[in-house]
Amino acid sequence: MTNLSEKDLTVVGDSTVPTGRYRKIRVMGTLRMEGEIRCISFQCMGDAISTGSFQSQKTDVMGDSEFRGPVDAGVLRVMGDATCLAGLRAREIHCMGELEVVGTLNADSAKILGNLKVSGDCNADRFESRGGFHINGLLSVDELKVVPWKPCQAGEIGGSHLRVQRRRGMLGTLWLWDEIRSALHLRHREGRLDAQTIEGDEVFLEDTTAAVVRGGNVSIGPGCQIGRVEHRGTFSHHPQSQIGEVVKV
Repeated sequence: MTNLSEKDLTVVGDSTVPTGRYRKIRVMGTLRMEGEIRCISFQCMGDAISTGSFQSQKTDVMGDSEFRGPVDAGVLRVMGDATCLAGLRAREIHCMGELEVVGTLNADSAKILGNLKVSGDCNADRFESRGGFHINGLLSVDELKVVPWKPCQAGEIGGSHLRVQRRRGMLGTLWLWDEIRSALHLRHREGRLDAQTIEGDEVFLEDTTAAVVRGGNVSIGPGCQIGRVEHRGTFSHHPQSQIGEVVKV
């Protein structure tokens, strides 16, 4: 990638480019990329469409970008709207806007502050969210940290260390306001995590709904609705959680 052509591409108005290799691509207007595109950095502050495969070491989307072929985005930062219609691979994902992936998302690390939507599976070594996400398939991670400020949903979740933590106020947990919201049934309208199955070695959950939770050491905190818990090691639960049955396996 570092030996790509030294030519830069800057688009201010409307432009269409064919298959090519570039050093930097900067879009402040409207760009249509036909065929295979390779570059060191891609920055979109306007509108961009890529019809073929796309590969970049650094990808910044502050406008609106649609990728219709396979994408290897390197370090991906989304502050606008990005749509990947044939899957996405990235080393790092920082999403503060809207990111939609049709197919599978593979990343070394992903940090979600905006909204993520994946039609297939999502695989990441480290996945952190303080925004919202909807993953139709499996969310497979080594380490998961979720503070559900917005609705979060996955078909299944599997990993090593899984932590879903209730959002905190400026002074920590605002326990009085939590009690009021629980009494008024307001919590379920706010951000929480929903999954059919959650399985991990170390599992800590708050504000989570799941049919089955399996793990080594399992801790079920307040605001949880769990149908069945299966644990191999330790188990604890908060009195403000609802659990159908608990089985030591």
